[in-house]
This record gives sequence, structure tokens and C-alpha cells, in this order.
Amino acid sequence: MDLFEIPLNPEGKIIDFLTGDVLEAKPEEFVRQQYLRVLHFEYQYPKTHLAREVPVYYGSKELKDLEGRPVRADIVIYSTASACTARDQGRIEIIVECKAPNETSGYNQLVSYIFNTSANGGVWFNGDVKYYRRLSTPRNELIPWIGIPRKGEAWDALGRRRKEDLKRPKDIKGLLRRCHNKLHGRGVDGEEEDLTMDMVRLILAKAKDEESSDEFTTFYCTPEEYATPEGQAQVEQRVQILFAKVVTDNPDVFGEYERVTVGRRAIADVVVELQNYRLLSNLLESDDWDIMGYAYEQYTATYLKRQRGQFFTNRLVIDFMVGILAPTYEDNILDPAGGSGGFLTGVMRYVRRKILSSNATDIAKQRQLDRHRTRLFMVEISKRLVKIAKTAMILNGDGHTGMTQGDSLGSIDNLNEHVRALAGQGKPTIILTNPPFAGVGEGRISDKKILDNFNCGLKWTMRDGKYQATSELDDGVPPEMLFFERCLQWVAPGGKVGIVMPKSFLDTQTYFPARQILFRDARLLGVVNCHKNTFQPHTGVRTCLVFFQKNRPKENPPDDYPIFMAISKKVGHDSEGIPIFKKEDSGSDSEILDHDLDEILDDYYRFLQNNLQPSEYRFSINVSDINGDLRINPQAYLPDLNATIRALESLDGSDNWAIATLGQICAGVKIFKGPRLRTESLIVETPGDQIEPYFTPSAVLQEKGDSVKLLDLSKASKSQLSALRAVRVYRGDILITRSGSIGRVAYITNRLNGLIVSDDLIRVRIPDETFRLYAYAFLQSKLALDQMILNEYGSVQQHLEPHHIANIIIAIPTDEAALNSVVEKTRRTIMLREELEASQIEMQSSVIDLFAQLSDNQQGDS
Repeated sequence: MDLFEIPLNPEGKIIDFLTGDVLEAKPEEFVRQQYLRVLHFEYQYPKTHLAREVPVYYGSKELKDLEGRPVRADIVIYSTASACTARDQGRIEIIVECKAPNETSGYNQLVSYIFNTSANGGVWFNGDVKYYRRLSTPRNELIPWIGIPRKGEAWDALGRRRKEDLKRPKDIKGLLRRCHNKLHGRGVDGEEEDLTMDMVRLILAKAKDEESSDEFTTFYCTPEEYATPEGQAQVEQRVQILFAKVVTDNPDVFGEYERVTVGRRAIADVVVELQNYRLLSNLLESDDWDIMGYAYEQYTATYLKRQRGQFFTNRLVIDFMVGILAPTYEDNILDPAGGSGGFLTGVMRYVRRKILSSNATDIAKQRQLDRHRTRLFMVEISKRLVKIAKTAMILNGDGHTGMTQGDSLGSIDNLNEHVRALAGQGKPTIILTNPPFAGVGEGRISDKKILDNFNCGLKWTMRDGKYQATSELDDGVPPEMLFFERCLQWVAPGGKVGIVMPKSFLDTQTYFPARQILFRDARLLGVVNCHKNTFQPHTGVRTCLVFFQKNRPKENPPDDYPIFMAISKKVGHDSEGIPIFKKEDSGSDSEILDHDLDEILDDYYRFLQNNLQPSEYRFSINVSDINGDLRINPQAYLPDLNATIRALESLDGSDNWAIATLGQICAGVKIFKGPRLRTESLIVETPGDQIEPYFTPSAVLQEKGDSVKLLDLSKASKSQLSALRAVRVYRGDILITRSGSIGRVAYITNRLNGLIVSDDLIRVRIPDETFRLYAYAFLQSKLALDQMILNEYGSVQQHLEPHHIANIIIAIPTDEAALNSVVEKTRRTIMLREELEASQIEMQSSVIDLFAQLSDNQQGDS
């Protein structure tokens, strides 16, 4: 658990940091508990010197508010542990006010507390933070200050420090959040992402100061400077000079005249927060770097908007993908769609741990780390994200020199010369990336200059029994498919690629060209379907992870080889991004995120060692198992679901069973979904002439049909009327949900005969009653549902198509008595349902009739 995370007991109450007592989970108590941790871990005050909710006295008289209630200081810092135990008002050093609604109110309370005690200063903290020092000359007053002293430090020591005295922050997330709040608090006029970019510039200026050889810091603000506009201007000038050096060192990323844009007071506020801390660290301090880098990644992910299909990759996924490809310090590693640099920081964490845990000498370890950080490369089209990524790499342990702005789908020859020289085409040995995805109906690339460089930019058709590229595509190509092919072009022969793709990449016709190229030019190593919450709450796109190795020149890959397959069932957070932790035996949350990616990674290593024990969601298939449509979705090969099909197919030729597909169960079968309805212009609120009910899938499946809508057919156009006729259903129709919760089955009874039903349901019309009733019973069994699940597809919602339903294998008993037994049970079930529906209507009518009768009698009596 994070040092600064507030622990709760199983009943959801707060466990006090100082005493372990159980406290009510009030908002102000969370604030108190948070700052108690700051005082202990950051300012090094022992718990024995801290107290919460301390009565304040004026002499021997307890102070009370206007309503006569005793005054309580939220947090008090005592000079000694004995003073804390005795609650000695004469030995109070600092008072913290946490729960005041605003700074003015907090300041006024601090004034009343501090001047009635021996305190030398105070803090107002409510997410944001303000510091005050008590002065007695030239007059008794409480003035804004640049911080509070650490344990054993004087108030006047605050300001410029020796670099050797800088401390690593413990609460890095809180530090960055407080800095961001400072920019907001000064009324900076800008969007969150603009403030975040200025925060990045300030961090880079701080890092630039730390890496210089000067004994004292340049990134500082003294109390005297903080107190005047002129002093704040001096602070701003020093910071701008530091950042100008960053610009000079990175001309491909920063504009010549780029500078920190917030005002001098905001700059001084942030400098005050950062100046006591050391952001950079020794490369050999692995865990230290990881904590700093992770906090920064969370900060940028929180405040930056997602654009152009970009979203930040889940860190669990990054670490998993890096673990699959297992890079070493000798690898040249590239991310051609680098975003905020998540994959490269993940690689650095992995390789650094591997080096530091080895038996090499310290000198060898340092040499290996130095070599590794010069072999990390990233290309990103957004300059803003390159800046974010460079900062992330600096805070993760450097390695930022290989990051450049550019278009990876354009000519590689146009990229930065340094990147071309060391990571040009055919040079990266590992590529890891999460490319931007096209949205639904938008984001596709249609620029002919780009598409001409890709086989995926062509239309593929079947000729002479093979799919071949023939002509250009008219409606463009999803960018992720071009990135997939670009990775294959770019990676070195024998090199490996790990890429995040939409789940529909694995089995839809849209992405067939990419799968064709994959099996032509590479060896597929593994496919992992991500859990649906993996990239939530930022996007609902269902994703997968694809790993492959590029063939070497003149290499003859084996005709058959195994491929690792897995489906992730949990990812450590819910759809809102709230963490989900594993449970202790007591039922309380542990400190471990509840996900299965580590287990999948372990099974992949077993797979590499030919020691995988197949399970329901982790197994392997052979290339020879893949048919002509090159479907590589693990879901299509699930052992349990395929066992159902094998069991059905094994009955073929049996004396007791006849095997058919649903579409061929008898003559005249029709399976269709109807035209797409556009009903928005027809929906009304109240019944009337030419107004008919329209049944959604939920209304069809509900006993009462509460979610029915009303359509005014008098407003319908000819095309709408034609579509409505096509989707009317009739008694005996079998309906199957085809989107979202797929595979739910309904039988149309007299209740819905002839009515309008949503096109989101696939219609099955079987003219022969015996086969129709038997098929209805079969479709509700696991034997049919397993086949539907095997065929579902989609990146956001799961879908089924009529041909999936038509191809369901159905086993029909050849014994007429056995067949009729099922048919009669089904017929009886439908009859009872119709009786229930009729009774339901009578019941509802009886209430209305009774109401009308009693109302008439009442009017007659009056």
C-alpha cells in the first residue's frame, strides 16, 4: 500500500495514523490523515511529536467559538514527545488547520490559535497548502512563508540549499498535485493540459539545475523573494534561464522561443514546493526511480486530454508486454507511436531490475545501464507528448535522447538523424507500441501518399483461391493497421514486436490484409485478449495484445508451430478506473491489485519451455489449426467451447443422431436481421391513431415489456415503412440477441404476433413446427451458446451475424419418440406462456374495469 494511502477497516472507517484508533470517515478526517503523513514522512517529525484535534487555551481558559463549543486545532507539532503527551501549550511549534472551507477562514483560525500559544507558524491545508510564519518584530504578525522547517531545522534555513541537502520526496503524487493546484490557485487562465505542460517545463528546469555541478541550487526562492513582486521576478528569471538550456539541448522538441508561460507568482509557488526535494537519483537506485516515474505517469494521465484515438497504456499491460519480449541492455528498442513514453519507461524498469539483480560488478552494471539508456527510441507525432515522454524518462532514469517528434507512417528517412542512425529501418530488435486507433467511421487514413507505402492500403480480393491485393481502398484504412505493417517493415530481421490492437483485428474481414501479411512475413508468438476494463474509463474499445517475430532473410519458417493464447479475466480496476485489490482471509483488501497478467506471463514462460499445462483461458494452438480466414482470436479456440463442437461433431454418423447446421435443419429456413431502423423521428409519448408499439430487445425478453416505445407511423417515410414491414415478427419466429449480451433467445408468442421488433435481434424462421420447436429448445442450451460465444466479435460491443447462427451445429435425435418428447415439452412451455400472458392482460384489464365501474357509481351517487 502507498505510504500516503489512508487505510480503512472492513467497515469503511479510518484507522488513525498516530494511534491506530478507528475514526469516522469524514472528509475533513481524510485531509487530516493525509497531512499527518506529510509531516511524518516528508518533514521527518516523529509520531510522538504530533497530535490531532488538540484543545487550545488562552492562559488556563479553554478557547471556545461563538456558539460556545471548545476550539480544536486540527494538528499540532510539539517540540518534544513529552510536551505532546502532556499537551503542553507552551511547547507548540507549529499548528496545522486542515478543515477550514477556504484560505481566509483557515488563516483567521490560525491567527487565533497561534497567538494564544507558543507556535512559531502554521499551515493551512485543504488539498492546496499555504504556509505562515509568526514574527514579533517590527510588529506581532503572521505572514505568508515559503514552507515550514523540517525536524531540527530553523525557519530561516528555508530557501537556497546545498544540493547534497536535497531530499527525495516520499509523497511524489501529492507533491505534483500540490504544484498543479498552485498553478490553479493563482488564477492561471488555461486548460488543464496547458497547466500540465507548464508543470513539465518547470520539472525540466529543476532537473537541469540538479544535473549541473554547482554546489548550491539555482532553482530556489527565498522568503524575501517570495514576499515581493521584484523578488518573484528574480525567481522567474532563474527558472526561465534553466529552461532555456533545456530548449537548447532539445531543439527538435522545443521551439526556439518556448518558455514557462505562467506568471511569476505561480512560478514562485511551484519553486517553493519543489526546491527542498531532489527529483533525480542514482541509476542504481531502481525502486527509487520506479516510484518517481510512476507518480509522474499518473499525474500526466490525470490532467492530459485524450486526442486522436490516443490513450495512456495501463502500466500493468506495459509491464506484461515488456515481460513477454524480455529485452536486454543490448537490444535496440523502439516505440513508433510513443505517446507519453510508457513503453520505454517500462522497458527501462525491466532492464534496470535485471541488471541490478545480476552478479555483475558495480562497474559492469553501470556500463550496462549507460549502454541501455542510449538504445531507447521513440517517435511521436505530437510535440507535446514528446515533451511529456522526455520528462518521464528523465524521472525514470534518463534515456531521453532517443525521443523525437515525427510521423512514423511517413518516410522513415524524414525522421531525426540520430534516430535514423541507431534505430532506422531494420535496426530495432524490439518494438513495443500502442498505436492510435480509428474511431467508428472516423480517423481512417486515406492520404494516397501514405497508403502507397503499405500493402494494407490496398483492397484484397479472392483470386484463384487466394486473397490478393488488387486496388486502392476507397474509404481509407484504420491507422492501427498501417502501424502494424510499419512495425513489420521497421523491426530488424529476427526482431520481435509487441503491439496493442483492437480485438476486431483478430477475426474481422477489415483486418484480414494485416493478418495475411503477418503470416507471410513473421512468426506469430502469442495473442492475449485484454479484459474489457483494461483501458477504462478512457475508452470502451476492446483490445488485444499481439506478439510476433519477423522472419530472417531466406529463412524457411516451419510449416507448423505452436502459438500461445490467453484471455485476461481481471485487470485490477473497475470500469471507472477504481483499483480492485485481492482480499485477505479476513475479507479486507490487501495491498495487491487483483489481476491475472502475472499468471499469464508465468504461463507464457512455461509455454516457451514446452511445460504449459493448458487451462480454460491459457493454452496453445498450432498454426495448422487456423483456417483460411486466418482467425486468431483466442476465444475461437477456447478448449471448453471447442470441446462442445467436437462432442457434437463426434456424433456425425451415429445411429442415434443426425448432425446438421441450423440453416439447413429443414427446407425453407430463413435467418436474417432485417434493415437498420431509424426511429428517432417517429417516437411519441402517448398512444393514438396509427401509433404502434416498438419492442426493443429488453421489451421482447421482459414478461411485461416495460421498455416498449411508441412509434407514430403517420410520420414515417416510404423507406421507413418498408423497413418496419421487414422487422415485424410473427408467432413462431425465434429471436436471438446479436449485440451486447449476445445469445439470449426468445420465441414469439401471440403477445407479439405481427408487431414491430428491433433489428438488434436475429430472426430465425423455420416452417416445420417440429424442427422449429426442437431448435428453440436447443438454442437455449449450452451446446448452442458455446458456439455463439466462439463466434462473437467486436472492439466495443460484442456482435453476432446471421451466418454465425445459420452455421450453429445442431444434433437431432433420429429416434422419433425422443425427438417428440423434447418437442412436446417445448410446445407445452409455449402454451403455458401464452396462457400466462393472456391471464396477465386480463388481470390488468380487470383493475381498469373495476376502477371505471367504481368511478361511474360514485358519480351516480353524487
